[in-house]
Amino acid sequence: MSVLVLTGSARTASYTRALGEALAAALPDAHLAPRLTGLPFFDQDLEASPPAEVLALRAQVAAADAVVVVTPEYNGTIPGLLGNAIDWLSRPYAAGALVGKPVLAVAASPGGVGGARAVVALRTVLGNAGADLLGAAVTVDTVDQRLQDGSIAAVVGEVAELLQPLTAARAA
Repeated sequence: MSVLVLTGSARTASYTRALGEALAAALPDAHLAPRLTGLPFFDQDLEASPPAEVLALRAQVAAADAVVVVTPEYNGTIPGLLGNAIDWLSRPYAAGALVGKPVLAVAASPGGVGGARAVVALRTVLGNAGADLLGAAVTVDTVDQRLQDGSIAAVVGEVAELLQPLTAARAA
């Protein structure tokens, strides 16, 4: 089962990007999508003929059996960069790359709440885009410390466990 890991921070050395890298490295047949900074702002005028960067992201999502979206929490929600990518992936309306795609929402922050508000917003947006949301979301508190002390492995295990029913269904 192929898994695409999509991260929502623009910062090169972001904690969510590092978490995404850890997930992509640990999950079987998983790979990390390129940073979303190359996508243009969503524009309905471009919808009929999307830019190459958009087509490439749509193709990656379409080719994956499942998508793990990792977001930081900015002002209690997802960053505009990630929202923009989801806007592009939601088009064409009712037939976008996310429609029916199994998606796991993950939020992480250095604080004690672990992006709990952002993961609610992320699940809402993904659901509106037609994604097949996996049962639970994952929140990762003190992500900076967990990445340093190795306890991020427990998060990787939790994500793998949530993806396991899809893996089992694929094998059957």
